[in-house]
Amino acid sequence: MATSTLIQKLDAVTDPLVSGTVGSTVETMHRRQVETFIARETLLVGDWVTWDVAAAADADVTLGVFKADANSVPVRPVAIGVVLGSDQTSGTLTAGSRVKVCISGVCDALVGDAAGAGIALGSLLTSSNAAGVADLAASPLVRPVCAVLAEVVPAAAGVTLKRVVVYNSF
Repeated sequence: MATSTLIQKLDAVTDPLVSGTVGSTVETMHRRQVETFIARETLLVGDWVTWDVAAAADADVTLGVFKADANSVPVRPVAIGVVLGSDQTSGTLTAGSRVKVCISGVCDALVGDAAGAGIALGSLLTSSNAAGVADLAASPLVRPVCAVLAEVVPAAAGVTLKRVVVYNSF
């Protein structure tokens, strides 16, 4: 189920929807789009996910999501969004659970460290060979770009949650 993008909050000074705040919050009209999917495997908050391209029924291809992973069989290299959390009262992120996925906008996602070299602010990201993790997009591009990094990844940081701007590809 899609979220609405008809209303936008453009006031960066105060947030009238949240009492006592100064500045907008991530929940108030900042152009984030969220979709609900069915997890096809156990997921973590921050995992990059992709469609279930091996589903038998056409309607099921975009119903379920797996971790984006260029080493999987079948290969699932196109990251379409980032897991924000469970859409169930139990809070589970296991196979069969409903999960909320950021398909566009700002969120925290799992990002690698470019083989220990670190990644600069504003760098382009793409899915990697590690399940659920994005990393620095190589030149020339091997996989589609999925996001812009909105936070520096220090050298030798390993895989960490970092702020990204997800490209809408769905």
